[in-house]
Amino acid sequence: MELTAIAAAIVLVLCCIAGILLVPLGMPGTFVILAGAVIYNLIHGAMVFSITVLALLLGLAIVGEVLEYVLGMRMATKRGASRYAAFGGIVGGIVGAFAGVPVFLIGPVIGLFAGVFIGAFLVELAVKKDAAASLRSATGAFYGRMGAVLVKTLVGCVMVIVLWMQAF
Repeated sequence: MELTAIAAAIVLVLCCIAGILLVPLGMPGTFVILAGAVIYNLIHGAMVFSITVLALLLGLAIVGEVLEYVLGMRMATKRGASRYAAFGGIVGGIVGAFAGVPVFLIGPVIGLFAGVFIGAFLVELAVKKDAAASLRSATGAFYGRMGAVLVKTLVGCVMVIVLWMQAF
């Protein structure tokens, strides 16, 4: 195996791992996986992954992002959350993910989910002034985030499998 092929494989593997790890943090990890495929082609100087495969990966990445947003919002609003609570969940998730950084690997994920719950709860409590309704809304935001992360992680795994079947 020549040096460029090894470098391309390392970049692809690192992008796939980083992409899967970024998904639970609410980051566009599926697009990191797609970028890894494009960089792999560029390093090789040839279309190892065809336009069809890259288009499939792009479609999967877009579907993953849309599903993440739709599932998160749908579960929260299904439990009675307002748009403000959904926004509070998003902001809380971001703050929680950064707050969890000091705890290696699992801290940002725990912080994200706790932040979604706390952010949605506090904003909904400020809007509705009803603790029970705010708790239902926050629970819905939490479940929505969990479902969204699960679905988007599965989409990312499908993308990785497609890439690895083509590359190796």
